[in-house]
Amino acid sequence: MDKENKSKEQFSEEIEKLKKLFDDLKNREVKYEYLKSSLKTSEEKYKGLINSAPFGIIEIDRNGIIININNTALKLFNCKITDMLGKHFTSVDAIEEKNFSQYFKLFDYGAGSNKKLYSKAVFKDSENNKIFVETGCNLIKNGTKVICVQIIINNVTERKKIENELKYLRFHDRLTGLFNRLYMDEEIKRLDSKKQLPLSFIIGDINGLKLVNDAFGNNEGDRLLKRVAGVFRKACREEDIISRYGEDEFAVLLPKTSKEAVSIIEKRIIEMCRQISKKHFHFIISLGTATKEDPENNFKDIIINARDIMQKNKLISGKSIPGNAVTTLIDSLMGEGYETREHIKRVEKMAEDLAVSLKLPKSKVDELSILANLHGLGKIAIPDKILKDKKKPSKEDWEIIKSYPEIGYNIAKSSFKFSNIADYILCHNERWDGNGYPRKLKGSDIPLLSRIISIIDAYDIMRSGRFYKKTLSKAEAIKELRACSGKQFDPVLVEEFISIISDDI
Repeated sequence: MDKENKSKEQFSEEIEKLKKLFDDLKNREVKYEYLKSSLKTSEEKYKGLINSAPFGIIEIDRNGIIININNTALKLFNCKITDMLGKHFTSVDAIEEKNFSQYFKLFDYGAGSNKKLYSKAVFKDSENNKIFVETGCNLIKNGTKVICVQIIINNVTERKKIENELKYLRFHDRLTGLFNRLYMDEEIKRLDSKKQLPLSFIIGDINGLKLVNDAFGNNEGDRLLKRVAGVFRKACREEDIISRYGEDEFAVLLPKTSKEAVSIIEKRIIEMCRQISKKHFHFIISLGTATKEDPENNFKDIIINARDIMQKNKLISGKSIPGNAVTTLIDSLMGEGYETREHIKRVEKMAEDLAVSLKLPKSKVDELSILANLHGLGKIAIPDKILKDKKKPSKEDWEIIKSYPEIGYNIAKSSFKFSNIADYILCHNERWDGNGYPRKLKGSDIPLLSRIISIIDAYDIMRSGRFYKKTLSKAEAIKELRACSGKQFDPVLVEEFISIISDDI
């Protein structure tokens, strides 16, 4: 009996052991699943962090094989993950491979190493575009062993572009692409030596640039500067150093160039500019040249001599610039259809008749005749689509149109021949009631000749029609003048003008 009880006890003990073993296995399984889940969560978090990083990340194993790459790096290289995983790191389309081999040595330093490596490189993406990058690294460790190297890639392409542009602009003129004055001054220091003699210098100034800016705007002035820059490039030799030396000045440094040789280049520049002037807009390039032949001479004196010659040439040629340019503008104004010769002739004739009727002195009659020709001069700078639009101008377009008297004023003011009528051009759109433009002058504060031309110009436009305005009969036009008398026009002048034109109604 005792033996039987003892067997039962042993059996129970074995059962308990099995139960404990089972419970232990069950707990281990739960822990395993938990650890497995935690590991998966950690991996997902890691991948999420890697993929959301603003910089490229590539992980390589001991053999340099890419085992992981994040989205930023894929986007950077413009490729798919299948194009990268399993490939050697240096198979990335590198143009320059600087220090990359050192990354593989990190495996040998061990997990205790704080070794840091940095590198600069230029890659290509799948479309052959250059990518400038800076790289660094992290060591991914397992205990004392480095299991992979994490290469951090920072795209500095935009920064590199800005750096290159700043470097370019330090010695170049942004508009023309020529060297700037700073570069020219540096080259003069470098080349001012005995072995470069004779060392010649050309300096040039564009006569008429201000007039182009006033008449057509700075964009047209910029185009003229580019054309002249092109002339200097074509006229000079490859070894010559050409620069934009000032706002409207150009300079050329010519090593080993005699006076005779520089004279040939000077004539070439003048002739090529003359051809451009005939095609586009009237201007003259005034040049001055000087040559250093004696090593003892100071090159600063050479520059001064060249500038003095240029200034003399500018004074000689400059007198004809404004007058010729304004004549060119008048021809352009008529050629573009902003003003017709017939309109100007009619306005001129009626203005002279009114001036005689008012017993104005001959000097004022002559000025009025010129004003009849030039009052609309500023329209040359107003875009065609605005002036020739058959619809009534929008509010924005009207503001642009209203700028033409000031433009005409600036053009006339730049010419000695026409400067005396500049104020009349500026004021011919003022109104008797003070609601005109640009200065909102009122009544007799408006110059007399401006008041006269505004009445006659308006009358002829009403009679002949103009783009969005219909043609009126003489009676209708006179009625409109009287309706605007005392508001837009000088009432006394309106009646005097009507008395002149009413004879043949």
